[in-house]
Amino acid sequence: MGGKQRSDGVGLHRGALETDLVPGPVEFSMLVATDAPPAKLPVLIWLHGGGGSRNFLDTCKAQFVTCWADRSLPALVVATPSAGWSFYLDRHDGQELWETFLLEEFIPEVRRRTGAVDGPLMIGGISVGALGALRMAFKRPDLFRAVVAVEPTVEAALTWDRVPNRDKIYLPDNVRTRLFGDPLDHQYWKANHPTALAVANSTAIAASGLSIYLESGDADLLHVQYGAELLHRCLFDIGVSHEYRLTQGGNHVGPSIGPRLVEAFRFIGRLLLKTYNGDTSVDSMVELDAFAGQVRALEEKSGYRRTESVAGPSSSLTVNVQGEGPPVVLLPSLGRGAGDFAHLADRLAESGFRALALEPRGWEGSSRSLADITLIDLADDVAAVIRANDAGAAAIVGHDFGGQIARTTATRYSELVKNMVLLATPGPIPPKPEPATAHRRTFIPELSMEEHLEALALAFFASGNDPVVWVDGWNPLLASAQLEAQQRTPTEAWASGGTVETLIVRPAEDQMVSAESTRLLANELGGKVSVIELPGAGHAALPEQPEAVAISILTWLRRHG
Repeated sequence: MGGKQRSDGVGLHRGALETDLVPGPVEFSMLVATDAPPAKLPVLIWLHGGGGSRNFLDTCKAQFVTCWADRSLPALVVATPSAGWSFYLDRHDGQELWETFLLEEFIPEVRRRTGAVDGPLMIGGISVGALGALRMAFKRPDLFRAVVAVEPTVEAALTWDRVPNRDKIYLPDNVRTRLFGDPLDHQYWKANHPTALAVANSTAIAASGLSIYLESGDADLLHVQYGAELLHRCLFDIGVSHEYRLTQGGNHVGPSIGPRLVEAFRFIGRLLLKTYNGDTSVDSMVELDAFAGQVRALEEKSGYRRTESVAGPSSSLTVNVQGEGPPVVLLPSLGRGAGDFAHLADRLAESGFRALALEPRGWEGSSRSLADITLIDLADDVAAVIRANDAGAAAIVGHDFGGQIARTTATRYSELVKNMVLLATPGPIPPKPEPATAHRRTFIPELSMEEHLEALALAFFASGNDPVVWVDGWNPLLASAQLEAQQRTPTEAWASGGTVETLIVRPAEDQMVSAESTRLLANELGGKVSVIELPGAGHAALPEQPEAVAISILTWLRRHG
């Protein structure tokens, strides 16, 4: 791939790239905010609408300059290729691979030509360009820092047979057959629909931290506001954070476009300049903490959040209850308490579930009876909590050792367990010696802080994640009793997990539980099993990717009643 490049005014460059993936050479324009951008200069791939060309960047230059002038947008590289009516899609017949070209050839070439080799990458566009940007960002959230979609041409249905004629006018028949086949390949069409992609890849999107800006006008003559609203509702319902705007009086073209683009670019500026909760002053942090305390007090007063004492088989059990609706019992990791589930409990309650975070025996007021216990005793505790809430069968979420208790409960009390989620739960293959040793060392109180953090990082955290968030909360006596309980329990008492449907969430960088061990665990379980991989997380998972964990579990629980 190569080509010539010439300058056309200050900071505006034109060029062409040779490629075998699409008809070429592909012409492009680049807008560079500085003459010599540093390596960390951000890059924005800015895509035109259907039938457009690189000249689209010329028409948007004034909006970029406006944002640079008022410093609401930092210096960056903006690049626009001429893509015509390609829809930026890899065609069904494989004749033109526009998406592959952009991701594998165009973006690397933009970085090479500008020297912006290490800066954050963003993608966005208008109309069909916004559609392509959403599709690529949702397929590869690990690649992009943000996606900006202005009036995307997204259909307001998830199957082609339910797409109204209203939403087909911007996809001419000849373009549709070229892209998706004749007759239309329904699966291929859905596999490239941004809303379907958002749902299918919600865990990866949340784990990546992808920032999403979605905007449409309520007077759009192409009716794209309906598809934008569907995408917004899906993102909102599955818990994927995003910014959504419906501009009053906004049409697909006309005088509203310029100001709307300025607002879209300022979204990028707020992200890059960290003007949203990025550089928080001490005063404002105190105010936020005070407000959070006030809200928590209101939640407790209303009964939305409360602590209950439940009569267990041995003695009382402490349960932290939050929300209302179908019950979800939360069982923490080895030697740890229910506080690890604080974020997940919040998200469950917000989404219409009742989170029941059970403090294990020997912790926070729960029974001190740890002598000679088995997993069966701990499963009996869970059963007591479910019965006490008088809500029928419950879902159970178990992290690490909590997953063993969940399996025992599902085996012993199938009538009380609706389904279960196993998060970073061990399978039949033991961990390698080094992380296993580090795991044991986390419970040694005599370790120095440096040694403790080192052990935490090795056993529990993915590379680059800070273990300091889990520096507290380790109970060696509890861990020892729980391990002995597992050893005393016959395998048949818990191995099958009953016949309930199960979700296994495996952290991608888990050093304690290998992918093969998870596969064997899935084969051991008696019910229907789904497995999700959690990017950017180790065995700890909960403090590393709290949103991705919550979205994975919530999405699955909604699908399974």
